[in-house]
Amino acid sequence: MQYIPIKEESQGGVHVFVVCAISLKNKNKSIVQKIPHPAGTDYLVYKSIEEAKDAIIRAGFSYILPDGKKEILPKKIKVAESKDYEREILKVLKGKIDSSNSNISQAAILTLSEFPCEETFSILFNKIGEDNEQIRKNAISAICRYGNILQNRIIEALTDENWVARNSALTCIKNLSEDETIDIEKFLNPLISVCDDSNPIVQANALSILALVYHNYKKR
Repeated sequence: MQYIPIKEESQGGVHVFVVCAISLKNKNKSIVQKIPHPAGTDYLVYKSIEEAKDAIIRAGFSYILPDGKKEILPKKIKVAESKDYEREILKVLKGKIDSSNSNISQAAILTLSEFPCEETFSILFNKIGEDNEQIRKNAISAICRYGNILQNRIIEALTDENWVARNSALTCIKNLSEDETIDIEKFLNPLISVCDDSNPIVQANALSILALVYHNYKKR
């Protein structure tokens, strides 16, 4: 710890406060500025002790008062910058989910499952109607990860205008049929309705999944 003494002197009948300093010179060796410094051979004169203390603190040193008391320069407390990493990551992911490169889009969709929130869920349900099979699979996998809180939304997806999305919702139900946290009975009536779906692929899938869900329902 380096200290700079503050000396109280009388100059011309006036009390002043003297602080040792170093002189900064330009290339012509003319003094352009003086800065308080414990090893300084020059000095600065202040009208008040508060001015002297402030100058020493701004120079980065502690000081010794005229009465010999030492006062330490308060340490600067580094306040950690608050980082909203979730917001930053979601911003990146949202910029990648519609990438023209399917591998990038697939990876972004899968990573979204780490951030369960309303915005994420909306994106995932939009993606179960995608033409790209792997994108659909990743979205289905992410939705099933939170099946216990998304059960009603999966049922709603059975009436989506896009038959691919309806078929993906059936796959979600199939994947969740043995999940003990799911109220499997809630799937039965919606599945019965989908067995009359206008799309034959959805109809056939609904029939086979209805049998599976009913079988697991009876086991409980």
